[in-house]
Amino acid sequence: MKGLIAIALAWLPPWAATALPAPLSIDELRATEFSTGLQFERELEAGPGFTAYLVSYQSAGLTVYAMVAVPVGERPEFGFPVVVANHGFHPDPPRYGVTTDGVDARPGDYYRPIPELYARHGFLVIMPDYRGHNASEGLQFTDGFLAAGYYTEDVLALLSGLEDIEEADTRNVFMWGHSLGAEVSLRALLATERIRGATLWSGVGGEIWDQAYYYQRYEDRLAYDGSDMDNPRIDELRQDIAALDEPYDWTTREPLRYLDYLQAPIVIQHAVGDTGAPYHWSERLAKELYLLGRTYRFYSYPGTDHFFQGETLGEAVDRDVAYFRSLIRPADPDALPGLNSQSDR
Repeated sequence: MKGLIAIALAWLPPWAATALPAPLSIDELRATEFSTGLQFERELEAGPGFTAYLVSYQSAGLTVYAMVAVPVGERPEFGFPVVVANHGFHPDPPRYGVTTDGVDARPGDYYRPIPELYARHGFLVIMPDYRGHNASEGLQFTDGFLAAGYYTEDVLALLSGLEDIEEADTRNVFMWGHSLGAEVSLRALLATERIRGATLWSGVGGEIWDQAYYYQRYEDRLAYDGSDMDNPRIDELRQDIAALDEPYDWTTREPLRYLDYLQAPIVIQHAVGDTGAPYHWSERLAKELYLLGRTYRFYSYPGTDHFFQGETLGEAVDRDVAYFRSLIRPADPDALPGLNSQSDR
């Protein structure tokens, strides 16, 4: 028996027996000086209105990749304004960016409209894989409800290397996030003032225990629940927290508790019948922003789309583009990129 256990352990990946570090708190994210360089890796398949290539960078000692989509056409004097696009949950992270016919073509079928539509409007789009997705290292960080905290570190590291993209106007950086990517984006917005504006589509929200409870009941919302029932999602979250290499105070990682740090104006877009991320999560975010006097726009759509389709997709992008353009810093060669105060808007 001991021999079988030893053989089984030998097949485990190196990280399997090692406790994971806790995701950084909001204050730790703010205090960390992220610094990385972006390395060109290879050309990617172009799409309508854009060319594309792959870059790599370091995040917490891991190699992470990102797709860069550059609009076709003459580069403006200071470069193209940037949209950092943060994708949502993927059920099989190594398959992120792989099309239904098995071709590795970031960002895959589901998110293909994002670089196409924003590039068509003159925005350079950067889509990070996140750790553990596609060929990016760090698969051990992708499981469970703590993942968004780790992915936020990857996004902030990416932001620190934007000056390496010669086509980018690094004075005008915006952010797009969908579903879990909206949560990642909100965390990043609390940690940096570099982002001039952001849009959150169908955002995962609430607090971490709200998420665990909601997704436990996701498959059957009418099912009986009571104190005599197990709740595997909450139990798994408890186990994940207990397995970290240090004590974990979940309250210090909750974006909703730190919205007073927010400087960038936000567009919120959500379908009222969405069940992939319930509409009331965006309602709560809008309410909290209103109470704090922060700048936001909240657009609601009929139907159940989790990722917008058809005319709704075009309308959502048009609203984002119009708002982002209203926030673009005019040509100012003496301006320091990213140091934007609220009074600057």
